[in-house]
Amino acid sequence: MSLPTKLRYLSLISAAMLISLPSLAQQPTNPMMANMNAQLAKLGGTMQVTAEVCGGYTDEQLVEHKQQQKDHLTRNGMDAASFDKDFDAGVKQGKAKWDSIPASERQAKCDEFKQQMEELAQQFTR
Repeated sequence: MSLPTKLRYLSLISAAMLISLPSLAQQPTNPMMANMNAQLAKLGGTMQVTAEVCGGYTDEQLVEHKQQQKDHLTRNGMDAASFDKDFDAGVKQGKAKWDSIPASERQAKCDEFKQQMEELAQQFTR
């Protein structure tokens, strides 16, 4: 499975999980919720690396997006330290994946990823 395909799959899962967050957050110490929050924070880190590699965002926008993710997940039961740890793990994973892609292929992967994200956005706005 290619990186953009994995990211698209993760984005779809994330969207479904975000929809269920409020009801799950009402259940204290829900292990499913803790795992979901961790996965979303990791996804956020991976997506941040993708945005850095592919461009289209300023440093300020990336900082703002990270803070919005952190705020959202902490409102839904995740502590800030866990968010930072999991987000950083996602950054590390994302960098490893992008480093494994030859520089000559990165632009094509970015274009493919952007196209898939546009298609995903259209599915949610129909």
